Amino acid sequence: MFSWLFNLFSLSIPIPNYNFGRFISYKKTSEQQDFYQLSKKAFSQQRYLEGYENYFKYLRFEDKDGNNHGNISFSRDKDSLEFKLIQGSAIIKGNITQRRLKASVNIAHTVKDNMAVMRRLLEKNYMYTYSSFFLEAETLRSKIYFDNASLSPQKVYFPLREIAINTDKEKELLLDEFNDLEPIELDHIVAMDPHLKDTKLRFFREWIDKTEQKVALLPTQEQSGAIAFVWLGLLLRIDYFVTPRGKLGFEIYEAIQEYYIDDNKLIEEKNDALQKATLKLKELDSQKLSKSLYPVQQTFDIFTINNLDEIRSFIDETLTKIIWYKEHKYEEVILTIYEYLALYMLYNFGMNDCLRELVQLNVRLHNTDFHSALGIQSLYKSEDKLDSSKINKEIKTIISSYNKLYPHLHNFSEGLNYESLEKFHHSYFNGIKSLNFSEL
Repeated sequence: MFSWLFNLFSLSIPIPNYNFGRFISYKKTSEQQDFYQLSKKAFSQQRYLEGYENYFKYLRFEDKDGNNHGNISFSRDKDSLEFKLIQGSAIIKGNITQRRLKASVNIAHTVKDNMAVMRRLLEKNYMYTYSSFFLEAETLRSKIYFDNASLSPQKVYFPLREIAINTDKEKELLLDEFNDLEPIELDHIVAMDPHLKDTKLRFFREWIDKTEQKVALLPTQEQSGAIAFVWLGLLLRIDYFVTPRGKLGFEIYEAIQEYYIDDNKLIEEKNDALQKATLKLKELDSQKLSKSLYPVQQTFDIFTINNLDEIRSFIDETLTKIIWYKEHKYEEVILTIYEYLALYMLYNFGMNDCLRELVQLNVRLHNTDFHSALGIQSLYKSEDKLDSSKINKEIKTIISSYNKLYPHLHNFSEGLNYESLEKFHHSYFNGIKSLNFSEL
């Protein structure tokens, strides 16, 4: 798996902030939002090169000091614009004129006909709207081409996002699964900070062992629903904190998705499948797992924003289940379900930055040992006693940083119940559910 990463293991890069999950953690600045509006205006006036230039400035990630993180680069002359866009393992290179945009991605070299690869990519072509895979001079590639007439930043977003996200995914999977493919254009991928990687590997093992021990103590027949929460919570936690790439990451995704498929299987059967998927992870040797851990740059989020009503409905549904478990004296799984609630929101829902940060804060409270191992301050006074002043300060900081964008946001920390961990988490999600994200 990913033999092309062997030469990276001796390298290290400074990571000032640890970001978890598969989503983009960079916020758009007010200047970037201005570039977006300039792009819309230029497109409406058919000044396409100017429109694309401002759109790429909007997509480009910069830190608070204005340093470019390199996810997008471009150069423009009088008649055309060349650009390069990074999405994980994929580098999208394109040329834009006043009339059209064309772009492509190099996936891998193939020195012989591989019918399995070609059949797979042909099937993918039927699934995509704007992009397509093809073979050119022994190189597997993906491409898009479209005219600029009647375009806007909203419309440009979809083809660029499609080729970026799908080619990144397929490139990793193909290189993992087919040894006869030769990697191409992967020099932009860097090694993970060694301390972060070691911490991920250690907790990966610990979490699986502790989960197995916990499930062993639960009555299989009586608490099949609770057992499902335990297994799902583990896989979601691994996906969020460890975040393996390539085939291993896809296998975790498949295990989670399989549980939610409406296939008339008994919940006990689904739990067995989750357990088997977990045991398969446990059997991985550390070297194989290590090769799938590396940081990536992204230009497009893999999530699309969900309707807030969907998110509130999910919170309501899960809190109702927690109340049932509490009333039936299944206290041993209640905190697990609260963690599942937060992790599933991060895994399945596209959320605005403010809501996402608040949910991430809740996940941090369930995993203080992992964060402490990385030198991140604990939000507990003791093993089971939360530090209300620190938590309230964290919530206030998050809320206040978005008050300009969402003027009706209120600091719900004043209504949190710190009598117990259960009551705290219940009041926390009720507080989140009540937030008003109207921009008007």
